Amino acid sequence: MQIKDEGTLTFPGKLKSDPSKRPQDKYCRFHRDHDHDTADCYDLKQQIEALIKQGKLQKFVSKKRTDLNRQEPAPRRDNQRPRPSIGDIRMIVGGTAAIGSSKKARKTYLRSVLNVQLTGSTPNTARVESPIIGFTEEDARRLHHPHDDALVVSIRVGEYNVHRVLIDNDSSADILYYPAVQQMGMDRARLIPMSAPLVGFGGIKVFPIGSITLSVTVGDYPRELTRNVMFLMVDCSSAYNGILERPTLNSWKAATSTYHLMIKFPTDYGIGELRGNQVTARECYIAMIEMEDHH
Repeated sequence: MQIKDEGTLTFPGKLKSDPSKRPQDKYCRFHRDHDHDTADCYDLKQQIEALIKQGKLQKFVSKKRTDLNRQEPAPRRDNQRPRPSIGDIRMIVGGTAAIGSSKKARKTYLRSVLNVQLTGSTPNTARVESPIIGFTEEDARRLHHPHDDALVVSIRVGEYNVHRVLIDNDSSADILYYPAVQQMGMDRARLIPMSAPLVGFGGIKVFPIGSITLSVTVGDYPRELTRNVMFLMVDCSSAYNGILERPTLNSWKAATSTYHLMIKFPTDYGIGELRGNQVTARECYIAMIEMEDHH
């Protein structure tokens, strides 16, 4: 750790879990104890992110800008280590984006649901047994309890790490806010026009400025998942950079736990994990309250 001598880190005590149940081949130099590798230390990542926001680690943060208009990278092969991201984006509810906006599309969508409820039949799709996904108290030990915090995560969109992404199981349209897309340097001409409004932004209808399909990666290598996600682009103020909704989580076969502030999903190399950031969740909540007071 290059920053250990900077005097900015607060080193925690040793882990409280049973040492006999922890892997002895992994050692964390931050906790000074066996359990996980230093590179995978959640507590260390949290402190580093907080220090970056405070401007205390600027000499370790690259300021080099890259060409934002270069061609899309070729898809990587399975189990190929991902390339480093080229930047970080730090900075509602509506109808499902999958059904379209026409009356015929909506009726077809409704009939497909009624067919399952009345007859028990489902479309002819390949049945693949998925591993059992579960959560334990160990998954929740890094959180402040009790809490009612939202599940706010960081994901990789294209070649950018996008922070402040809200996980919302109650909604059905994946959202990206336009200011975040502007930071990625994407041309607005790439957006596909949309005519269907979103309902739920303060009880009013909001029309997206378009939709765009982008590659999204979640989890840590090699237990990660990369899928294309169609986002609706919304140009309005928000404490979040984006929202991931029910259809995408279902397509990942993901299980979410608001108590553990965590998402788990099956991959070819085991169960992948995506942890929420409790500090960021509270920052977003305060920011949203301040926005409402301002309006």
